[in-house]
Amino acid sequence: MRLRRRPRLTPEQVLASRPLRNPGLREESVEGGGVRLFVERRGEWWARVLSMVFPIPRERIVELDGVGGEVWKLCDGEKTLREMTRALQERHKLTRAEAEWSLRTYLRDLGKRGLVGFVVEKSGRPGEESVGVTESGGEGESRRGRRGA
Repeated sequence: MRLRRRPRLTPEQVLASRPLRNPGLREESVEGGGVRLFVERRGEWWARVLSMVFPIPRERIVELDGVGGEVWKLCDGEKTLREMTRALQERHKLTRAEAEWSLRTYLRDLGKRGLVGFVVEKSGRPGEESVGVTESGGEGESRRGRRGA
C-alpha cells in the first residue's frame, strides 16, 4: 500500500481557511465568557473493556476560558482566519503577528482534539473546498470528506 504525501498549504491558504466548530459537540456558556464543551466518547473496544473494571464517563468535558470562548464563537465556518486575527488584534490590543501566532496555535490544538475543522479553498478555484480537521491546525490537507463544486 502506497501512502500519498499530503500537500502543504500556502500561508495565504491558511489565512483564508475558515475554522468551523464540530457540530457533534454539546456546549454551554460559563461565567466570564467561557464555554464548556461536552465531547462524547467513542465506543472503542478498549474503552468498553476498561469500563468493565473502571467507571468511565460517557463524555469528557473541555472548558474554555473567556478568550477561548471568544475564539470558539468566531469559529462559525464563515469568518476566515485572517478576519478572526483582526478581531482579536483590535479587541486585545495585540500586534498582527502576536494575534496570528496565538490564534493559529490555539486552533491547531483545538483541531488536534477534534473540536474544530477547517474549510479550505482548494487550489484557488472558487466554490471548490475541502472540509475537515487537519492534524496541524490548518497547515495540511483535509483528513475528512470533500464538499463543494
